[in-house]
Amino acid sequence: DKCPLRACGSAHSDSGLPGSSTIDPPSLPVTFPANDSDSSASQAVSQAVLPTVATWIQSNGTLVLKTMAESIAGSLLRFSVSIVNPACCQPAPNVFIWANLACFQTAIASLKPTALDPSVVALPGDVMENAPLFVRCPAWKLASIVPSSNRPCTDNNMKLTFQLNVPVLLSASVTLTLSGLGSISLTPSGNLTVGGGVLDQGNWSLAAGTLAAAMNQRSVAAYETLWANFTLINPSDYTLYTQRDLRVTVNLCSRTSAGVTTSSITSNVSQISQVFQVTAPQFDSLSLYIGQTTSWPGASNRITVSFLPNLPLAGSDFRCSVVITLTGFSGNCNFGADGTPVALSGSGAAAFAQSGTNLSYANWSVASGGLVAPIVSPLSTFSTTVLSFTLTNGAAGQPSPFFYLSASGVRFQSSSYPLGKNTGTLVATTGIYGSAQGAMYQSISHDAEALRVQAPAFLVRSVSQLLKWPGASNTISIALMANIDLPPGAIVMVSSLDYQDGSSGAPSGAMLLGGAHASWFASSLTASNGTGAWDDVAKVLTLYVQSTMLAGATYTFNFGLVNPRCGQPASPVCVRARGIAAGCARNIIIPRQAMDPGFGSNAPLFVQPPTISFAGLVHSTPFASMSNVLTLTLQSSVRLGFGWFTPMLTLTGLTGSSTPSTSAIPVGSTFGTWSRETGTLVFPMNNQTEGVNYTYSFVLRNSACNQAPPVVSVQLSNLCFAPSAVTPMPFVACNLNGTSPLEVVGAPCGLASSSGLFTQKLVGQSTPYPGCSNTISMSFTVNVPLPAGVAMVVIDFADTVAMDVALINDNAILSGRDSSSFVGSTSVIGLNILDAGFNCSCPGSNDALIFTPAAGDSGSGAAGTYTLVNGLVTSYTITSGGSGYMVPPNVTLGGTVCSRMASLSAQMSYGSAASSHGQWNANTKTLSLRPTVDLQPCQSYNLSFTVTNPVALPGGAASASLLQEAQAVTISSTGVVIAASQMAFSSYWLQALSGVSAAQGDHRPMQVQVPRFLVKSIGQSSPFPGYNNQLTVTFATNVRISRGARIAISNLVGAMGRVAPRSDLNLGGNNVFFQSELSTISQGTWYDCEKALVMFARSDLSCNVGSITFSFNVQNPVAPQPCSPVRINITGITGSTAYGAGLQAQITGAASAQSAWLPTPSAGVLMDHDMTTVLSDVQGTVAGD
Repeated sequence: DKCPLRACGSAHSDSGLPGSSTIDPPSLPVTFPANDSDSSASQAVSQAVLPTVATWIQSNGTLVLKTMAESIAGSLLRFSVSIVNPACCQPAPNVFIWANLACFQTAIASLKPTALDPSVVALPGDVMENAPLFVRCPAWKLASIVPSSNRPCTDNNMKLTFQLNVPVLLSASVTLTLSGLGSISLTPSGNLTVGGGVLDQGNWSLAAGTLAAAMNQRSVAAYETLWANFTLINPSDYTLYTQRDLRVTVNLCSRTSAGVTTSSITSNVSQISQVFQVTAPQFDSLSLYIGQTTSWPGASNRITVSFLPNLPLAGSDFRCSVVITLTGFSGNCNFGADGTPVALSGSGAAAFAQSGTNLSYANWSVASGGLVAPIVSPLSTFSTTVLSFTLTNGAAGQPSPFFYLSASGVRFQSSSYPLGKNTGTLVATTGIYGSAQGAMYQSISHDAEALRVQAPAFLVRSVSQLLKWPGASNTISIALMANIDLPPGAIVMVSSLDYQDGSSGAPSGAMLLGGAHASWFASSLTASNGTGAWDDVAKVLTLYVQSTMLAGATYTFNFGLVNPRCGQPASPVCVRARGIAAGCARNIIIPRQAMDPGFGSNAPLFVQPPTISFAGLVHSTPFASMSNVLTLTLQSSVRLGFGWFTPMLTLTGLTGSSTPSTSAIPVGSTFGTWSRETGTLVFPMNNQTEGVNYTYSFVLRNSACNQAPPVVSVQLSNLCFAPSAVTPMPFVACNLNGTSPLEVVGAPCGLASSSGLFTQKLVGQSTPYPGCSNTISMSFTVNVPLPAGVAMVVIDFADTVAMDVALINDNAILSGRDSSSFVGSTSVIGLNILDAGFNCSCPGSNDALIFTPAAGDSGSGAAGTYTLVNGLVTSYTITSGGSGYMVPPNVTLGGTVCSRMASLSAQMSYGSAASSHGQWNANTKTLSLRPTVDLQPCQSYNLSFTVTNPVALPGGAASASLLQEAQAVTISSTGVVIAASQMAFSSYWLQALSGVSAAQGDHRPMQVQVPRFLVKSIGQSSPFPGYNNQLTVTFATNVRISRGARIAISNLVGAMGRVAPRSDLNLGGNNVFFQSELSTISQGTWYDCEKALVMFARSDLSCNVGSITFSFNVQNPVAPQPCSPVRINITGITGSTAYGAGLQAQITGAASAQSAWLPTPSAGVLMDHDMTTVLSDVQGTVAGD
């Protein structure tokens, strides 16, 4: 104050505080706030000046305080009083302050910004809610409702959440009203319990769709989030719902924006989900199925239904009673009277359990033609509900009817739901829609469809047989399984067991049955079990059932029939039944059905057509008058014998044999009847398995003359066999073109055979070396007999071939395995010196030979001449013959009696013909071989003879490498004429010799190489000038080096031998073979001027002597020089005079012999120098020294 307030009872007043609900009390307490940091007011001063009570005037909103003491001018006074705000909202009024002093002017109080009470939530924005008596208008800050269920007929606990911006005092008697709920709830009007601790019990009006409840549980603060929950039952009909707005109202005073006072405030309620918008009940279409365990007529059938509702349709919070109805039954035996209970099972059966029991069942409704089942406990909405019940199928076949599932007590989206079936191509399997034993036996597509009923039938109706062979004792096996029970008295008939050849299967009448279930049947109602009635005319088997044949069980039995004798296809066997009672039907029949015949030969009364798969005949010899083993190989397409019947086999066309007729000709292990006149053989067959070759052998003697093969056929009796030609199986005798049975070749009729040939004809030699002994070897086989005394084998060498054959007279001496089977000319007397000759010297070269018989010898003596070559007897000429055989104790040669040594033996055979000889014709070059025994066909004959190869021929060499080329050799036969044919050259006999090869034809008879060196090498012992030097020569030839042949080593340039122009040198090594010109053994003659060494063979050098090595010494020249081109030659090689007198061979490297025996430097063959050996005992040498 500018002016001090004196303690004169002055009044200090505040006015302009209208609307307060504070009534006029005698006084209002005045308090003095403590000092604060933003005010200079002093609490003490204010307490001293102002009173502790003030006077309140409600009518004009005035507060009067009387000062208690004088105030000091300029002092700030502060006080507080509490009044009740107005009951309705208002803006802040202007507050005036004045004092009852004459000088005091009324002033408008300014607003001091102070904080609201912490418990007061300020309004958002710039509203000055701290202005005195500003009262906030009530408003809804939050109003939402959340229903707990969207399921029809279900308790729906709804939670209302709300918030006001003002506090509501318990004393305010505020009522909250929720409206817009409509009239579709199943909850009737009345009081409802409301939870949440704010509202009292509510008053529910179904007609108005409102719920009103007083907020008299407690006071609530501004902006306090409140909730209340209550329960209403959702409607049963989802179609009743329409979208609506919910509103909430409280009876709080408020003002409009125009300042008009209202008695309540209202707000829309947000719906998290729409209240009373319920889910439409429905069944999941993918789970709606109905199936069955059997489609068999008259059978007890378990029907299984599955469904999956989207709602549980029962439970403690579900307020409707729902009943499901299954309709569509037809074709089954009736459930019974109206209301008949039908027991339920399955995983969902518990939901239909009757009160107080564990029994679940539905009731049969005649009116609806369906099963009615009330739902007692909740159904699963996650897993399929499965219900099963049992009924009896009808006896007539029918497709599955249409089934429907419906529900009452709550409105479903559809009034009825078709139940799905097991459609398509899948058959029923284990589980809900199938047999407990697995897949429905013999099921086909759609068989699991409920009340689909098959017509009565045999599901298994197989028939088979044991044997397919004509005339066999056969077993017919049958297996039957019906889809309906066949009780005693039912009749089963098996028919169409046809016999196309009209034969009998079995006598008519009772037929014994076999098999596991034979006792289930009889041939009549009164007959013994295990029989059936066979009608052989109609070919029908009738069976009277004695014990029930259960549906689904397989019954097997068999019976015997004799197969037709002729082949036929399988019979189309049928089966049928009648007189059946099952389920609720009587006089049921199973119509005629074709039976399943199995495969191939197992089909009933299939009879393999009897045929001869193969019939072949072969003989053992094609030669005349010989016992000929004929072997028939027979293969039948069917089994024969085995006690069913005895088949007889007939062979016809066996003509030309000389075997007389007989009724007991051996045929294998049995006997048959043989007719020579007709060429027919009949015999009983053994048991014969199909497809197996069986042989039957018998002996007939061949014709005496050549014969073409006859045509043979075979026939089997007692069966429907057609005659079949017998295949002649060629018999190859010694490569003779295959002969057919009873074909005769090489017969002696006319001593000719057009079929004779040499099937093997090989010829070869042992060596092509010139001058050497050469063994000519032959091997031949003939395909026809060559009888001794009739036939003669002729080996023909080319006339131009030069051959010196070792002979006795004109006979070649044979050797080899079969040489003793042949003789040569009839004047041959052979001498065989077994051991080295005679103990005497043989002075002459052509002296008389006399054999003197020993005492006791029966033969007479013989005499002749012999020829010596180099002291060896080489040929004999017998001048007086004798007979017999003797071992002479002594032999006279040239008038000298030579006694035989004890260890020596000489044998001489003589007579008209000597064995192991062949007659040689030197002009034609033919060797004639007369057999001493019959030469058998197919047998190989091997023999050899010896020739001496030429060393030179009058016409010279055939080529640079061959002295003589081989020519073709032929073989033929006379007596039994076999035309000449060329023999094949074989290398089998060729020796392994150096430079010899079959590839160059050296195995061909009388191919002779030209004389040549095989080895011709020379080396030395020292390369040093003036040193003694030992020269070593090694040579080998392919020719026999004869006695007196000259060997010259020439062109030894620079060598110094002895001083004399010609002198003998000692030879080292194999020196005994040689001599010098002066006949000094083991020396050669050195020609110093010619620088050559010459030596002579002092005896014949064998063809097998191999390489010859010798050495001789010379002195090296003192001047260095390269190696000399040393040459070697051989001249004066003589051979057999049979090729020409005076012929000599040489190896000189020149086209012709030298005119002088001493070679010129260019004569001879260059020798091979040793270019590899390093002289180990000579210092400083290298290879080539």
